[in-house]
Amino acid sequence: MAAASSKNWDLRRLQQHIAGGHQKNIYFLYGDEPYLIDESLRLLKEAFLPKQAADFNFDQFYASEIQGAQIRDSVEVLPMMAERRLVVVKQAHLLKEKDWLVLQPIIENPIQETVLIMAAEKVDKRKKYYKALAKTAAVVELKTPFDNQIPNWVQYIAGQVGCRLDDDAVALIHQLVGSNLSEIKNELEKLAQHSSEGQSISAKQVFDVVSRSRIDSIFELADAIGECDKAKALSILVNILDHGQNEVAALAMIARHVRILSQLKEWKRQGLTGPKLSQKVGIPQFFLHKYMSQAQKWDKNRLDRTTQALYETDRALKSSPVSSHIWLENFIIAST
Repeated sequence: MAAASSKNWDLRRLQQHIAGGHQKNIYFLYGDEPYLIDESLRLLKEAFLPKQAADFNFDQFYASEIQGAQIRDSVEVLPMMAERRLVVVKQAHLLKEKDWLVLQPIIENPIQETVLIMAAEKVDKRKKYYKALAKTAAVVELKTPFDNQIPNWVQYIAGQVGCRLDDDAVALIHQLVGSNLSEIKNELEKLAQHSSEGQSISAKQVFDVVSRSRIDSIFELADAIGECDKAKALSILVNILDHGQNEVAALAMIARHVRILSQLKEWKRQGLTGPKLSQKVGIPQFFLHKYMSQAQKWDKNRLDRTTQALYETDRALKSSPVSSHIWLENFIIAST
């Protein structure tokens, strides 16, 4: 699971805080991974929403639909037949400067009878409101996990939705769905509905349940690049982008495929073969032959050149005004 900075918490620190029976009056959650925001909200709500008269002691707002004064009024209401109230503000990054000014007093001097939870996609740490939050609130930074952390998250989410997966199934979920935890949760919920209680889900069951369009598009694009088939890769790219595939997510899947090819060559050079090799790079055993066949087409120069192109394309997708699909097309032309 992704680590936070020295001052900010991560999800693990929040879990430890709650498990230890601690409570703060303000929690500020921010990050670009919706699943982590939702999971943090779930944990906080379970811990702090009074069981007695819950309907009278819980308010939830969306910042785009409300003003700071209304949030402040709700926070200052005394709890009814309970020790505390819980107020949740989603999309807090959409609050305007004037709203933060209204909220400043209750941030600097939190209301003891209320737990205020604010969730945002991003934050400007230069702002006065953030500096105030850093002093009085638990600030929880919820970053998108690194690729090598995804298998642990697959297992964690599987436990949350009530299913168990064997190692090949975990690797296949990662391969098919990528690093988006919300999408991983959606697929695991479908798997849970199609499995018996206590049953360990296999890779074959993953193939049977996970969206066929997801399997086809991801594998076809990755395989075309792995096979260095430029024409096929460009054709598939156009098709998946026309059907709404996110460009950054597509590049992330390509990057993972190239990284697997590179790791296979390195670990094979060090003497690993068979199940040990597939386990080391995190792919199902029955994919190993295909990957090894592709890896033979990639020498060190091509891998180095493609890795650099991936970095440059990722940076361009996130910052350049030029149409995103052009950058992806240029990447495929350069790398294959």
